[in-house]
Amino acid sequence: MGRHRRGKMQGIETVGDLIDALERFDPDLEIRFAVQPRMPMSYTVGPIAEFDEIVFIGEAKPDGYLPDDAAGRLGWR
Repeated sequence: MGRHRRGKMQGIETVGDLIDALERFDPDLEIRFAVQPRMPMSYTVGPIAEFDEIVFIGEAKPDGYLPDDAAGRLGWR
């Protein structure tokens, strides 16, 4: 665990949690990975790999700043 982590993460913690969260969306929608709540950025999703019983979702390439409305829906604004 990173030294900057503050307590236990809430929300999506397993592959099943992620699948459940995505089921409500149209499967043909594009998907992006949002990072940095203070200066939100958007990335395309890259490779996905499993190591040591953890699934890692990698970034592919930057897609620019996250729109303010999207940051708000993530609870970042």
